[in-house]
Amino acid sequence: MKRIFTDGKYQALFAILVLGAVLRFWGLGNNPFVADEFLDINSSYGYFQTGEWKAWDFNDGKPAVVNGNDARDERASVYKWQVAQLFRFLPPTEAAARTVSAVWGVLTVLLVFLAGWIFSGRRTVGLFAAFLFAVSVSGLEFDRRLRMYSMFLPVFLAFSTLLYLFYEREYKGKLRPVRAVRERTGLNLAYLVPMLVFGVLSAMTHQLTANIVPVFGAYVLVMAVLAWRKGEGVRNRYGVTVAFGIFGVAVAFVAVPEKVRYALGTLVFFDNHYSYLGYVVRDYTQPVLAIALAVLGAWSLAKRSGKGREAIWLSVSFLVPLVMAVWFWRRNEGEQYIFFALPFLMILVAAGGYEVVRFVKESLGARWKYAACAAVVALAVFVPRWEYFFQENNTYHRTNTASTANYRKVFAYVRKHAIEGDALVTRNFRNYYWSGMRLPVYDFGGELSTTKLSIEELSNLMAKYPSGWVVMSDNDTDYVSRAAEDFMYRNMVRESDPLLRGDVLVFRWGTESEGA
Repeated sequence: MKRIFTDGKYQALFAILVLGAVLRFWGLGNNPFVADEFLDINSSYGYFQTGEWKAWDFNDGKPAVVNGNDARDERASVYKWQVAQLFRFLPPTEAAARTVSAVWGVLTVLLVFLAGWIFSGRRTVGLFAAFLFAVSVSGLEFDRRLRMYSMFLPVFLAFSTLLYLFYEREYKGKLRPVRAVRERTGLNLAYLVPMLVFGVLSAMTHQLTANIVPVFGAYVLVMAVLAWRKGEGVRNRYGVTVAFGIFGVAVAFVAVPEKVRYALGTLVFFDNHYSYLGYVVRDYTQPVLAIALAVLGAWSLAKRSGKGREAIWLSVSFLVPLVMAVWFWRRNEGEQYIFFALPFLMILVAAGGYEVVRFVKESLGARWKYAACAAVVALAVFVPRWEYFFQENNTYHRTNTASTANYRKVFAYVRKHAIEGDALVTRNFRNYYWSGMRLPVYDFGGELSTTKLSIEELSNLMAKYPSGWVVMSDNDTDYVSRAAEDFMYRNMVRESDPLLRGDVLVFRWGTESEGA
């Protein structure tokens, strides 16, 4: 235990954890909720209030009856349950609700260190990988957001690492049954239970856990080919695993064809979602440098450290989800869907950075200390994307120049200027920001919506309510007909104010300045 407090590498790990914690908790509530954060605050607070996965309507102070969707409210309940428990002690503020994500983010820094150490055999690689995640732009944004992705990444990383250890790691214990299984099958049963626990937890958090199947399949296929090229024949353990996999797929086609059809229905072949290529390198100032370090890291692990299997596992764990995302996933493009694969790239980048420092040390001999220190500093300065922290709009602060709507300010304006009898036409899931106003709300849009807001609906609302508001952002226009939008410009007043900056439209009817 004393060594932990005196060892320089553990001291460095502690410093990195502190850095990661500060970057995640600092000003956690500064920015308003965006996008699906509203869904999670509604369902988490609804569970806290009722013990059921029912979205809470902050406008009326009761479970929502507008745009109900139980399946959506139950999604990722293992994450939202933690958020709900916080409300036993804290009010439902943005900062309090995001605390669970921030805590998982700090835990991820530690898990990246452990994974980097396990796969490389070197704590230094683990430290550099942990540092990269501690200051990662993507990591900070998701760990400071009320979404399950902050939990999914570390859980999936732990699951993936344990699966590798279960399949490949030598058993050095004394239990004869475990040793016998290892000798006959190559499997290490010591990791079976924790692997299953994290596998189930990962699946409960997000369906992207299914990516472990093509990752593992690609790994054993590559290893089978390499074993065959070494003259081991096709009956090596990797070839046998491939054969069992093919047999399992064939059985699935016969036994559960509907599930196979559902799985295939989630894929579209050779699509062109190339934006994912930008998502995976946005943590780095120079993407080309990061890619070069990752390639160098894979080579270093395989050739210099004798860890070819680890290098292949890390490579396929990053590349297979990326290939799937770019060409095969049938889903909207989004950085959140590839976020879980980033630590594997970071570990490879860290391994490449370690190789650079080792090269400097070996080349300069006795003078290595100063040169190697300079190399470490250079890597820390030139690899992460430090300029992000100096941007006008980021995860810590937003100005009126931000392109996305600031709903905290938008509905503060509505709250300030609303009069008795006003109605509100908007997407009701954002009701957190008009909490307690008791406005009659007409909701449009959503996952279950099949029609667009029409002129007739607007006309009926204006006839029913003498005054009211329409609030919609740029991505809401998918649920509003073009004719209805033109009708608003002709028959309502578009509000203009510094609080209403960004991609948001706010219209009002029933005032003296109403348009013609």
